[in-house]
Amino acid sequence: MTDPSQLMPPDQPEVITSAETAPDSVPTSRRHTYLIAAAGVAVLIAAIGITLLLAGAGHDEPGAEQPTRRVVEAAHARCGPTGTEYARVGDGGRTLTLNSHGKKSSGLAYAQLECYWTMLEMPDSVRAEVEATRALDGRRSGEWDGIRVSWSYHPDSGIQMVFTLAD
Repeated sequence: MTDPSQLMPPDQPEVITSAETAPDSVPTSRRHTYLIAAAGVAVLIAAIGITLLLAGAGHDEPGAEQPTRRVVEAAHARCGPTGTEYARVGDGGRTLTLNSHGKKSSGLAYAQLECYWTMLEMPDSVRAEVEATRALDGRRSGEWDGIRVSWSYHPDSGIQMVFTLAD
C-alpha cells in the first residue's frame, strides 16, 4: 500500500503549485488581455450610446430642426401642375396654397392633394380631419413637425388649404 500521508501516488510526478500555475489564477499576460478587451467593449458601448443620443436629440423639442423651404418646393415640383393658380408657393418658399376642384370650380384632383400630403408627411390624424370637414365646419387647422395647415371645404369650391412652415 501507499503511505496515506502522501497526496499523490508515487508513480505520478510532483505538481508544482505557484501563483503562475495555480488553477484559480490567470497568468498576468492573459489578465491584461482581458482588461484591454473589456475596456474596448465599454468604450464601444459608450460611443454607440452617445451617437444614439446625439442622433435623436432635439427631435421632440420645440424649436428643434424645422422643415426647410426645400420640402415645400420639392412637393410642388413633384405634385403640382406648373403655371396654375391651384397650387402656389409663396413667402419665399415658406407657404403653399392648394385649391381642389369642386362642383362649380376647377382645381387640383384629389390624387394631387394626396401627393402633397404624402410629400409633406401629413399625419393620418390631420388627414382624417381634412377628409371629415363639412362646409358648416368653417376653417380648421392642424400642426405637425414645424408645419401648420389650415383648410376649409365647400362642395361647390372644393378644399382650400394653406400650409405654412414654422419660423
